[in-house]
Amino acid sequence: MTTTLDPFNPDTWNEREKTYFDKVDQAIEQRTNLLFSNGMPEHAVYLIEKFFTNAREIVRLFTGSLSRTVGPVEVYGNPSVATAVRKMLTRRVQLRVVLQSEIDVRSDETWVDHPLVRIERKMKEDGTLRGLLDMRQASPDSIEHLKKFKFLNHWMVMDKTAYRLETDVRRAVAHVNFGDADMAGALADIFDDVLFSSARPLGT
Repeated sequence: MTTTLDPFNPDTWNEREKTYFDKVDQAIEQRTNLLFSNGMPEHAVYLIEKFFTNAREIVRLFTGSLSRTVGPVEVYGNPSVATAVRKMLTRRVQLRVVLQSEIDVRSDETWVDHPLVRIERKMKEDGTLRGLLDMRQASPDSIEHLKKFKFLNHWMVMDKTAYRLETDVRRAVAHVNFGDADMAGALADIFDDVLFSSARPLGT
């Protein structure tokens, strides 16, 4: 009987997965300057959760639609990711998101029904929000600018020290490094100067 891989349940890991997840944990704890690959959606969601869990100041995220799932794998709809975002927003950490496409909600929903937005709004109501969630739609000009330089990749940067840079957007394949401040800083600057500065806040 095949057990479905759950990146947050070690009972579903084989030895290969255990080695990979242990490597991620060690690298992010030590902020290691080591490039390694992220070849599966299950790996992607584990890494995303780790970025949210370990961020100290700010997470910058350029993504397609903040997809709840990639194939059968829960990503931004994953309960463990939701928990990590909630805890992050209690620590005065900022989460800045720029979307390339429309946010991933059902046809009968609006952007405020996305799980991450619901978390932030509930925290405001409860008085537990200490951080900031700033979610924006990329401008057409900024997307064309990235296309011009053949750099229409999606990426995530944590504290200008760690990054996850997708090389295959459809399959969530990426390169990851938890200690390359030069590359992380460059991606953060592109995010700020090209994408975020010209993006419009959702709902406007």
